Amino acid sequence: MPGYGAVRNYVLPGHSNVSRLSPAISHRLITEEEVVRAALSCHPFHRVEKFLQEVLWRGFWKGWLERHPWVWQQYRAACQDYEDSSECVLVAQGRSGTGLMDAFARELLKTGYMHNHARMWWASFWIHYRRLPWHIGARHFFTHLLDADPASNTLSWRWVAGLQTPGKTYLVTEQNIKKYCAPELIEAAGGVDLGGPPDFVRPFSEDLSHLPRELHEYVANDLPCDREELAVLLHDEDMCLETGPLSATKPVLIVQLNPREENAASPRALWLKTARADAAERSRTHFQTNVVSCVSVDEAIGHVANAEVGVLAMMAPFVGPLDDMIRAHQQVAANSNIRVVYFRRQWDKALAPHAGRGFFQYWKRVQPLLKSGLASLLNS
Repeated sequence: MPGYGAVRNYVLPGHSNVSRLSPAISHRLITEEEVVRAALSCHPFHRVEKFLQEVLWRGFWKGWLERHPWVWQQYRAACQDYEDSSECVLVAQGRSGTGLMDAFARELLKTGYMHNHARMWWASFWIHYRRLPWHIGARHFFTHLLDADPASNTLSWRWVAGLQTPGKTYLVTEQNIKKYCAPELIEAAGGVDLGGPPDFVRPFSEDLSHLPRELHEYVANDLPCDREELAVLLHDEDMCLETGPLSATKPVLIVQLNPREENAASPRALWLKTARADAAERSRTHFQTNVVSCVSVDEAIGHVANAEVGVLAMMAPFVGPLDDMIRAHQQVAANSNIRVVYFRRQWDKALAPHAGRGFFQYWKRVQPLLKSGLASLLNS
């Protein structure tokens, strides 16, 4: 981990210079707090600062999108209004004829992973060299990445496109690739070929009149019932209920949301299947109650209603498809006389309010809390 900052940007065979923790963190099989505590328990702050920054980027993006939910809605609307062109399909499948970029595309489809630096290169190639819609590229990543996260993925693609930070567009260059990509990877792919000169794509205009939303306005601090008079929803954004604010409850029932994946044989679908099974078994053991698998929110609500429980508690999803799905069924729960109650980890409640503008302003505010041993952060 010390020295991580010096090597993390290099794309090497096997990716031995990065932690590969992102899928587990994204789904909270382990939490950011656990990772940060482990790092600081072994090393002084200055030796792991870059590693800690990378861990906290995900939380920064989540907090930013939580305050600007209309950005997610605009992205979703753009995806729905566009059908993949034959060019999109060729590039996404790694059949564009551009050597290394195609190799990265095939790696994503085969493994569900792409190095972060390669993701930047490939997104820039997609947008500025192939002149394809950024939101379709973002959707492709979200469909296949093991660590797919609505905020990190959407906002990173926006940044490459020049939307997230107006006036700042990321352009991949052959020189940068040759500096940071292992020569053997370049040689095996047949060289670096970006397919011609770039053409900066003018981002579509956005409605910037919205004011940032207040955070945690719908998050509860206490249960509206006894700890035994509720059901709990287990979902993909937080697979470690036994360590969160619901850990001391005694639910009558746990309903686990297991939506069907579009491609059940994809690396992402297979990884999620294993992770969900692990989360269900840990929850069953910790809470000493049944865990029922459901493919939809409607089905989950039906199980809760049949159990004659009036409260369904869950870890609040952040802005993204899971949040959209659950909120769309709030009335179904209300019609069954079920009150839905959301909770957030103290880590999120403490850090998200600092995600107002850029990351390094966020980091400046957060790092004193990390240096203090997290006590002041988690007790705030």
